[in-house]
Amino acid sequence: MKLKRFIQAGLVAATVAGAGLGLALPASASGSVSCNGYDCKASAGALSNYYEAEVNNNPSSGAASWIWVWTNSAAAHVDYYLEGDSTMHKYYSPTNGANSMNLSKDVTSFRVCGPNGAFGDTCTSTWAYPAH
Repeated sequence: MKLKRFIQAGLVAATVAGAGLGLALPASASGSVSCNGYDCKASAGALSNYYEAEVNNNPSSGAASWIWVWTNSAAAHVDYYLEGDSTMHKYYSPTNGANSMNLSKDVTSFRVCGPNGAFGDTCTSTWAYPAH
């Protein structure tokens, strides 16, 4: 009888420990950042969710800069900083879609982020720094 309870207790402990471990581990992620002067691109993903962003500090529209974000899943976002502003801004995509806008100042740095399927966000591990 004691052996049976010991085995049951061990199975419960192993199950609880395994469940806790599963919640603590982030989903696998990948990311990349590439810049070509004023134009930078960033991408990241987790599981089957992908996120992309682009910033151009010399767009043909006449604006100071242009920002774009896309996802194939739940809403992604771009974290970014503007020239002369120490506040981190966020710009969101719709679910399964893209958004873009012109900005009145150059972007000094940015990264793209999105849900990782494990109660958090996956972001590019490095920030992009477009020329300005």
